[in-house]
Amino acid sequence: MKKLKVAERELAALPACGRAPLFVAALAASAGAARGREVASRTLLTPEVISITARSGQLVPRPALSRSPAPSVQCRVMSGRAWVSRAASAAWVLSAALAAASLLPLDAEQLHASVGGFAVMNCHLDFPFGNEIPYHLQWDKDGDVIFSWYSGEGAARVADRWGGRVRRVLDGRLGLGRGSINVSAVRETDAGLYRCRVTFPNRTPPARNNGTYYQLQVDGGNLIVTPPMNVTVLEGERAELECLPKNPSSVVEWFRDGAPLSALPELALRSERPANGSLVLRRAASSDPGEYECRVQDPDHASQSASAFLDVQYKAKVVYAPKERYLPYGKPASLDCHFSANPPLTNLRWEKDGFLFDPYNVPGVFYSRNGSLLFNQVDESHEGEYSCTPYNTLGSEGPSPGVRVRVQRPPALAARPQPLYVARLGATLTLPCASTARNHHDQPLVHWARKDGSELPAGRHNLDDGNLTIVDVTEDDRGVYVCTVSNEAATVDVETELLVENMPPRAPYNLTVRPAADSLHLTWVPGHNGLEVDYNVWYRERTVSEWRTMKILTRGVTEATLVGLRPGTEYELRVLSQDLIGDGLFSKPVFTRTLGSLEEEELVDAVEGEQVAFASATTEENDIPISSEGGELEVTVRLIDEGALVRWRREPRDSSRCTVRWYEGAAPGERLLATGHTLHDYMLVSGAEEGARYWARVQCASGAGGAGLRVPEYARLRGVAAGCAAAALLLAALAGALFAARRRLCARRLPPAPRCDKRLR
Repeated sequence: MKKLKVAERELAALPACGRAPLFVAALAASAGAARGREVASRTLLTPEVISITARSGQLVPRPALSRSPAPSVQCRVMSGRAWVSRAASAAWVLSAALAAASLLPLDAEQLHASVGGFAVMNCHLDFPFGNEIPYHLQWDKDGDVIFSWYSGEGAARVADRWGGRVRRVLDGRLGLGRGSINVSAVRETDAGLYRCRVTFPNRTPPARNNGTYYQLQVDGGNLIVTPPMNVTVLEGERAELECLPKNPSSVVEWFRDGAPLSALPELALRSERPANGSLVLRRAASSDPGEYECRVQDPDHASQSASAFLDVQYKAKVVYAPKERYLPYGKPASLDCHFSANPPLTNLRWEKDGFLFDPYNVPGVFYSRNGSLLFNQVDESHEGEYSCTPYNTLGSEGPSPGVRVRVQRPPALAARPQPLYVARLGATLTLPCASTARNHHDQPLVHWARKDGSELPAGRHNLDDGNLTIVDVTEDDRGVYVCTVSNEAATVDVETELLVENMPPRAPYNLTVRPAADSLHLTWVPGHNGLEVDYNVWYRERTVSEWRTMKILTRGVTEATLVGLRPGTEYELRVLSQDLIGDGLFSKPVFTRTLGSLEEEELVDAVEGEQVAFASATTEENDIPISSEGGELEVTVRLIDEGALVRWRREPRDSSRCTVRWYEGAAPGERLLATGHTLHDYMLVSGAEEGARYWARVQCASGAGGAGLRVPEYARLRGVAAGCAAAALLLAALAGALFAARRRLCARRLPPAPRCDKRLR
């Protein structure tokens, strides 16, 4: 062995020991010796430490080297993939500060993995002449064997530190070779050079162009030294997930499927937390499988996490079995076996009445993929007590409790409702729906509901033997009702529709009259839904047969004042209600008498200041007093198809009720026709006559104003138009007659035409 001395951080050139195209590799062995023996640990020198010239194979250590012990550098030559004999190699001792690193082969592939992650290393197999023969697959890391497998053997041999973390990747769909491995739960110490070697024990030479180099670099290993790895245990056994932090003062927290263990009290009671950060489950349960994650946080608040999966295997067992099961007669049905198994189910056995039940020997019964029994058409022969027993590779926990299967026919209706019912408001309606009882079967259940999902009328309905009775029918009761008759076998639905017959509004009642000398103030109580009803007041003198009417312009007003009446005269009053459908009923008549002149003076103080809605056929004073604080309102009157529309503008803050007086004649009005009250800024007045003049007076809290309206005389205009058209036709006829007469006159004055004599030709 030759020695070469160089200073620290000085370049050292080693003579070449091979010629191209031979592959040159350099191994560095520790210079330390024990009792004169050379230490056997050797590592390949990395390109960061030694550079090799392409042609001569000369080794040139780089200056960035660590201190002693000085390694001995051995140059070995390999042709293809086989090392040349030891005699063909030379060795030197480099007394320099070379780091104990590795020189990567030229075809080494760089891999990166994080702590707790995984790394897949590909390795394709090359068989002689393309024919597969027995082979030996071996993976080593930095010269140490971590995985060894002989073709034909069942299980591979894995080094102790790599147990459960290294396994073959047999999925050819990923494009990986048959010698590929997957390293899971990567640790910081897993970084290094990996080599795949394939040899053929029954062939000479045993080696071929097989093998791959990978340089694995582990990232993020600054907090976790030993991450957790996937663990598989049996139910009831002890399970441990490792998570060793680099700093003992770091805080380790565990999570299952993203939830902290503190949020899982049942799991927390069965778990332990040793000082090394691991998670120990004293007795694993079938509900424990999942992804477990450990999160490490050091005193500087830097954090890192790693996760692994826990799989708990157990015998197949039944988790639920009903006591009874009803199957519908004549229809398809299924009988399920609710089980849980890990590993998956391998077999399921059914028994009926204590005997083996094989669906393959029973017509009309089949197995489903999940082990359920499928009945093509249920009949009475399928009744009995069934039980199921699930199996997997670990065995079975035993059969399920017996399930009593009963065959039941669908419910039949003894009475069903009609498709349509029409009821009056306030009436009582009964909708029949009864089921037929069968021997040895439970009575079917009858349930009523509305199809739109709303509730049945509270306090106004009752059920008696399936019949639905609705008391005091209202408008809200209209709709479709559904009667549902059900048993354990089937459900039958019957629908019926309820229509509510519209009724005219009830007649007003409790008419009260306050008489005056020339007016009567009338009030009443609405009979039904007064806010949506219009009213007309009918009145006449007792000695006169002709009735006079007054329409209340504002809906909801239940008072009116009749003015322009004769003093000391007896009158008959009635109130007629109307809605959108038509006229309702008259109220009972009330008879009263207007006051005389003396009686009027006594009641002036009692009626002063009251504001009521009234209509009249008399003349009112021209001017209406306005509050000194009020202003002039801008009032407009426009003629539309429905009548005259009165509109006004008032202050936005003014929300008081306004009074509208409708006069006949020009401003300020000659005769008061109607008076109305409203909270809006408009009012519609009907009954405008052609050719008439009207005046509208509006008085509000913020002011008063008025406007006039002249209704065109449409009949007169139509007459004038018709006359003009007739005159035009007459003139046209006259012009035509004159033209015809002129032509006849001209024809008479012309000389006769000469006659042609054929004899003169």
